[in-house]
Amino acid sequence: MTLQASLDRANPNTLPDQFRKIKIGQTLRQDVKTTRRKLNPDAAATNPEDLATLDSIVLPDNAKAAFILRAYGRTGTAGTGEMTVAARHAVPTTGQVAISPAGNLVFLPADILLDVDVEYLAERGDVFETADLPVVSDVLTLPTALTTKGVLVLLEANVKVGGVTGRKIILTPGGTPATGQAALDVAKTQVDFFAGDATSASVKVLIVADADLDALLESADDETV
Repeated sequence: MTLQASLDRANPNTLPDQFRKIKIGQTLRQDVKTTRRKLNPDAAATNPEDLATLDSIVLPDNAKAAFILRAYGRTGTAGTGEMTVAARHAVPTTGQVAISPAGNLVFLPADILLDVDVEYLAERGDVFETADLPVVSDVLTLPTALTTKGVLVLLEANVKVGGVTGRKIILTPGGTPATGQAALDVAKTQVDFFAGDATSASVKVLIVADADLDALLESADDETV
């Protein structure tokens, strides 16, 4: 019997162990549609990881957006009604919502959106923050322990020593950073900075989850009752 079939039986004697196995909290947080109501992008504070030219709704580190299902703007100067989902990591235009490279929801400030509903699916993964790591020739090489698991999203890059310290704007993987910006490379094994910006930095990343829900549901379960 697979774990999925066993969960469907909902045996109270085995459910606690099965919930621990699939990490039920993580599953509810990251694998079930998330609905955010009555957001006010226009009033949101500037987020260091997103472009200052956009309104950004910062999502929790363990619930960054993977896909936007739909968005609706109730109140604003422009772009209200059913909104268009822009391409991943694109800069939204009027009436659009997008996912920033750091996994947040971003909107065009000129729309002055004051009341927005968004439904989205989150990235499933585990959050990991490194200690300070060396940046050599503007490149921070991520620890093998992270890249072996698989890095998904660069959540934060905080330069501790260098020409421009502090948290950086995150670009799409493979992007070319300007000063004050950082990006994963395409292989997601390193973080690139602008020339001279950094000699030491810490990073926060989302990596492939230890609890692989698809594999777990297909695996054999030891329920015998």
